[in-house]
Amino acid sequence: MADWGVSRHPEWDMMYAAGLTVREIATWCHQHDNTVRLHLQVREGYWPGFRAAHEEALAARGPDRPTTGWRRRHSEAAAFVAEHGRLPDPGTCGERSLAAWITVQRLAYLRGELGARKIILMGELTGWNLSPHQARLDENWRQRFAELIDFVATNGRVPRWRNHQSEHERVLGVWLHKQHQARSEGTIPRWRHEALDAALPGWKSRT
Repeated sequence: MADWGVSRHPEWDMMYAAGLTVREIATWCHQHDNTVRLHLQVREGYWPGFRAAHEEALAARGPDRPTTGWRRRHSEAAAFVAEHGRLPDPGTCGERSLAAWITVQRLAYLRGELGARKIILMGELTGWNLSPHQARLDENWRQRFAELIDFVATNGRVPRWRNHQSEHERVLGVWLHKQHQARSEGTIPRWRHEALDAALPGWKSRT
């Protein structure tokens, strides 16, 4: 194996040997593809088996590795979520393409065809693996949860679903009672249970 120190770009050599493609190295190092490609071709003359080591490492990454184009779309999606606080809407002009890309990732995930590295990266986009219907249900839950916390902070008690003093209290009381029932039946999602436990230790519905 050639000494890394004799190379003008040892970091490119190590990335290539680790299985990264010329395009990925060029993108991450802000270089032109041909610049990286020519350098690596020269290095092959100094390191017998250089290309074979690269191809072996590339194959080990799996067929569904995040490509440069995939990472670019992921970065666009992450930037959108950071700016808007939500996933792109497939029904909104200007957001459809990105929404469609996320849908493709979700469907591949549900089929068990999305690579582990992609799943980890997609995890940065909250709700990406949920259907639009489930995402709306979760958003509605969070809204009711926020209203519940406000009610308790204002009134010093949880809302009642029978002996209520207002329609708003009744709605919140019924909602909390449903959470209580779901907990008893073991059907409440863990994250919802944990959110209620953290905000209202020992919570239960009141009549």
